[in-house]
Amino acid sequence: MHVNAKLMTVLLSFGLLLHTSGCQISPSKEDIDLQDPIQLNIWLTAGSGLEPLIDQYQTQHPELEIHIQTSTFTQLPAKLQTSFAAGYSSPDVAAIDISYLDRLKQFPGYFYNLTTFGANGLKDQFLSWKWQEVLGNDFIFGLPTDIGPYAMLYRTDIFALSGLPTKPEEVAKRIQTWDQFLKAGTRVHEATGKAFVNDLENLYLTLLRQSKLQYYSPTTQELIIENNPAVKGAWDFSIQALKLNLSAGIAVDTQRWGAGLLNGDFAVMLCPAWMIDHIKSSAPTASGLWNVTTIPGNSANRGGSILTLPRTGSHPEESFALIKWLTEPAQQLISFKTQGTFPSTPKIYDDPEIHNLYDPYFPNSEVGRVLSTAAQEVIPTYYGPHHADVETNMLEYLTKAEQGKLDPEQAWSLAIQVAQTIDTSFR
Repeated sequence: MHVNAKLMTVLLSFGLLLHTSGCQISPSKEDIDLQDPIQLNIWLTAGSGLEPLIDQYQTQHPELEIHIQTSTFTQLPAKLQTSFAAGYSSPDVAAIDISYLDRLKQFPGYFYNLTTFGANGLKDQFLSWKWQEVLGNDFIFGLPTDIGPYAMLYRTDIFALSGLPTKPEEVAKRIQTWDQFLKAGTRVHEATGKAFVNDLENLYLTLLRQSKLQYYSPTTQELIIENNPAVKGAWDFSIQALKLNLSAGIAVDTQRWGAGLLNGDFAVMLCPAWMIDHIKSSAPTASGLWNVTTIPGNSANRGGSILTLPRTGSHPEESFALIKWLTEPAQQLISFKTQGTFPSTPKIYDDPEIHNLYDPYFPNSEVGRVLSTAAQEVIPTYYGPHHADVETNMLEYLTKAEQGKLDPEQAWSLAIQVAQTIDTSFR
């Protein structure tokens, strides 16, 4: 039997069409490998600890090619604003330190609203106060990564020499208030000649972070330093500690600080979670000399970041998939174990890796329990549009008072004047 040649051609073409349309549904691995990878540019803050996780994600997603650029937490927001103003391409993902977030919230048009990608459904994954920080007017600016709940580290040998308790639960009971903190510090200084805290900056920041209000009003966005008793209270308390000779005047992350941790130049470190690894790396041979308990007063948080998607990025869907994965509890737990960054996802606080954490650097301590309890009791804090710049100024003048370069009252007056100038310059 003979088949019409034209009919045969049509049948063959139809069969080929069916075959190729089926292939379009499930492209082969070889076809994927031949495609150019999607380029994702990620801007991270130094010390975020996210690089190993991003490397893992890259391995799982060969269709992507991820490029990481790292800056300090102060440099990154400035670079981002410069890229927005200049109109050139910004990253697909940008990590923003929480102290700069309210500034960038003034420019929602430069960021993707993550509600577009279904981020509303992730709310219960995070601490309620942390989730509140990333919200705007019907806007989700980013997904939270780490946080910095506070603990109080203390030298057990210095406490023992001073007649103070040395077990964490007993220390917490003895130093429940800031007045009791000063009394303990005075006792240490009188008994040993040692300072109680490393410097006034760290003391001031701890006190201020216990307050909901910092330098700005959440309703008017106006500078409220002079009208917020929490700021003047933290300043005055720090100056009181100075007058009692309770400060060693040693800044964090300096060579003197590492030596001071080892030599016992100060008895206490008021310490956000991320600083613990700094302590261990700065003074590795001080292992066993320090222990961990709660800070006086209520809980506080210092630091932490969120991952945002700038609108000038080229691949928002792929970028959201990445930050969603990075901030999931499983990945935050890995970061805690490997990088020391404390999770913002409370569902894993009962995980033995956190709740039962035993760190030989702090013998017989419950570091994970102290930090996770503190994290769940933090009072939400409003930072305001120019918080970081104003605070840098306040700390500069506080340090001048500590170093004897200015009288404390003069330092306070000048700090207020310069803060007002800084605020005005941005308006």
